Amino acid sequence: MGGTGTDTFEQPARTDPARIDPMLAGVRRLTLLADGAGDGEEIFRGLARELLLAPGAEEVHVHHLLKPPAEEEPVVVYLFEGDGRLSYLAPRSERPAGVSWVANTARSFLAADDRELRASLPRLMATGKTSSALLLGVAVHGEVEAVVVLVRRELAEAYDERSIELATTLADQAATALALVRARAEAGTDAVTGCMNHRGMRRRLHEEIGRAMRTGSPLSCMLIDLDNFKLVNDRHGHQAGDTVLREVGQALVGEFRAFDRVARYGGDEFVVILPNAELDSAAAAASRALTRLHDLPSREIAPSVGASIGVAQWNAPMGADALLQACDTALLRSKRQGKGRVTRASALAR
Repeated sequence: MGGTGTDTFEQPARTDPARIDPMLAGVRRLTLLADGAGDGEEIFRGLARELLLAPGAEEVHVHHLLKPPAEEEPVVVYLFEGDGRLSYLAPRSERPAGVSWVANTARSFLAADDRELRASLPRLMATGKTSSALLLGVAVHGEVEAVVVLVRRELAEAYDERSIELATTLADQAATALALVRARAEAGTDAVTGCMNHRGMRRRLHEEIGRAMRTGSPLSCMLIDLDNFKLVNDRHGHQAGDTVLREVGQALVGEFRAFDRVARYGGDEFVVILPNAELDSAAAAASRALTRLHDLPSREIAPSVGASIGVAQWNAPMGADALLQACDTALLRSKRQGKGRVTRASALAR
């Protein structure tokens, strides 16, 4: 691929604080983002924000690379410090030459004149004046999963060595963060609470239903929804909301038996799987959990947050969806009857 290779740079003899601080700050923010990100989209959005902030990109285009049989690939364009964006699907067979080159070589590429831009990114040139574009690969476990294009339209000067080094370091850190998010998802762990995630919960519930069918042992499940949780995010921000969710998760794990499983179902909902538990004992455990959730350390910022709980017992031939639906129906009854209570679904679960 014709163009300026940008994959290696000599380390300066002395570290200039003015040079290194933006890099360290961006890396630190991406590292913190990885600790709480729920999916890869959050990582790419965070990366785009850093690339728009520091190396001087005016637009950041992310080409997500898909394998056959996928015929189209998503392209996301981030603008305005990462807050504004648009997306579209591009035919995989029409992947731009510059994107293909980075995908195949895992090296970066700088297109700094009209000839290189037309050859490597023709669609970009068709959307308006472009002065230069820097293409970087985001590789996870040695495989490029996305190609990030840093676009300059009005800025006449091309990316210099410092900007390229900074952008490359940020892309590498985003790849590390992406790998962590993927590993956590595969392990079935929710990023915010440390409990099982939705995927892990469903896998475990299927296993427990299979065990109950084989052994004839009882199995119960409960669905917990936090009351008035939206007020925490609205009044104190999502960071405070995450604090409350972590405390709820920790309280639930501490309340139930070692072989019970607590999972974040999504948003402000939690599921607890209770093997070897009949409905009466499950409902009693839910009542104890309700009491414990009234004593969270975050009570000062979330005094109105409580919980409503629906409890159901598994009965053959119910599957996981039917059991969760029984819990959800009981939970809705708790909400309608005034919140802050436990409702059983024995009749509904049969």
